[in-house]
Amino acid sequence: MLGVAHRHFIRYNRFMLMREKLHRLVLSALKKANISADEESLKKFKIEYPAPELGDYSSNAALIMSKSAKFKPRDLAEKIIENIDKEMFEKVAVAGPGFINFRLKIENLIPPSSAFRATSPVKGEDKKKILLEYFQPNIAKPLHIGHLETAVIGDAIKRMFLYLGYQVESDTHMGDWGTQFGYLILAQKRFGEVNEKLYAKLNADDSMREEAKQEFVKLEQGDKENRKIWQRLVDTSMQEFLKINTLMDILPFDHHWPESFYEDKMPGVLEDLKVKKLLKESQGAQVVDLEKQGLGVAIIIKSDGGTTYLLRDLATFIFGKQQGFRKHLYVVDNRQSLHYKQLTAILELMGEIVNSKQEIEHIDYGFISFKGEALSTRKGNMVLAYDVIMEAERKVSKLISEKNPGLENKEKVIKAVAKAALKYFILKHNRHSDIEFDWDQVLDFEGNSGPYLQYTAARLSSILKKSGNSKSEIRISKLPITDTERRLLFLLSIFNEKVVDASVDYMPNILANHLFELSATANKFYHESPVIQEKDESKKAFRLNLVNQTKKILFLGLDLLGIKALEEM
Repeated sequence: MLGVAHRHFIRYNRFMLMREKLHRLVLSALKKANISADEESLKKFKIEYPAPELGDYSSNAALIMSKSAKFKPRDLAEKIIENIDKEMFEKVAVAGPGFINFRLKIENLIPPSSAFRATSPVKGEDKKKILLEYFQPNIAKPLHIGHLETAVIGDAIKRMFLYLGYQVESDTHMGDWGTQFGYLILAQKRFGEVNEKLYAKLNADDSMREEAKQEFVKLEQGDKENRKIWQRLVDTSMQEFLKINTLMDILPFDHHWPESFYEDKMPGVLEDLKVKKLLKESQGAQVVDLEKQGLGVAIIIKSDGGTTYLLRDLATFIFGKQQGFRKHLYVVDNRQSLHYKQLTAILELMGEIVNSKQEIEHIDYGFISFKGEALSTRKGNMVLAYDVIMEAERKVSKLISEKNPGLENKEKVIKAVAKAALKYFILKHNRHSDIEFDWDQVLDFEGNSGPYLQYTAARLSSILKKSGNSKSEIRISKLPITDTERRLLFLLSIFNEKVVDASVDYMPNILANHLFELSATANKFYHESPVIQEKDESKKAFRLNLVNQTKKILFLGLDLLGIKALEEM
């Protein structure tokens, strides 16, 4: 059984996953046996994947319901098995202290024949619009590896949501407002130009801070010179930043609502905070006291009169809600955890949200470091996104020249493999974890990497091309199949379950690692079982169709991660 967040958010049209069918079968068996369970036990009831040798699915139902049902766990498991409809199964058995393991009949291991996106429009809760914010570059500052993280993670989440049928729209929310622009304006006025070195130099000089703050205040107050400098920086940066869509195959953003977009919306939020008596003065600043919530004091207006990022985010959420968005998701690094907790708390106090888990979530992620050194803009030791992309292309070019010097469309393949290598390296990790960047892992053509998955897809394509078979569906015959073929069938059959799981807690690594297991099993399959050379025509047909279905799911899965599968490499 999936979690509370799933039940309230992820729904799947009229398409029922096998896992949900098993969940219903177990509940039906309990009802048939006149056994009831308390609500708390039902929340903990799960259908999971055991080790392959134990079965296809496993349930903890007997273990977590035994106390309320007044049975020993194994006795309750036997009672469930006795009353369950066994039509779909080869075997249902008790294991260990009371787990129930299910092994499906082969005919129930058919890969999904239709995608979620092909189903009818969702109704009710699923029609609520979602606003997904990611990327968030800062004007006049170069893109660094952290921007790649948020863009790649956000893009994968958006692709999966679209696949599942949700009305999701993306926003870049570029940083073009705030005290940092005081520094940028100051750099322009003092040195006649703006670049990262000058920004870092001024930012590191504490004596410049007050002057920079005043330049931003002047910008907010409409100073013509400051507005002119600011607009030029915004226009130039916008053109440069949106190259990311092409450079890394990021889906086009639906909205470009930068921080400055909310300039005329902030006064209304301030007035609302005052009316609701949430705004207090503290040392010349306007704050919301969140001490009772354990979140300290949230600054809304600084002592110099400048607005804060928090005020702009309050305006952002309220504006989005007015536009019909019922859930707001923010893909931002984990340093901003307190910020989003304060944002959520204030919105609750204002009455703007009722159930925070259903209406607002911070999708945090860890840091990428190179040689153990965390990235920092202010220290001037950033690893720039363009440098990483170009270096990936250089390394891929060298590898392909060694492995396949006569490859057609070499330049296109190099770019596709370089993007896949970087994207997959980010997405295969649990997003909560910090990542140590390692080129050997990124470009490992024989391990858990983007190039390995692409190579597997290309190899499957090659088999189908040589055979002349590219469209057949799997037909389960009465022929015996190998354990590897059965495992491959099972992995194909649970593809949609893995997409759902990856979407529930916004964890693309679940899908990424499933595709790696699928690819590894496919490689094992065609090393063990002859396909084109198979003499038995029935076996050959089955194996070709298995290759075809594996290719289709692998191409689809890579697309959901924003990675281009290749027919040849």
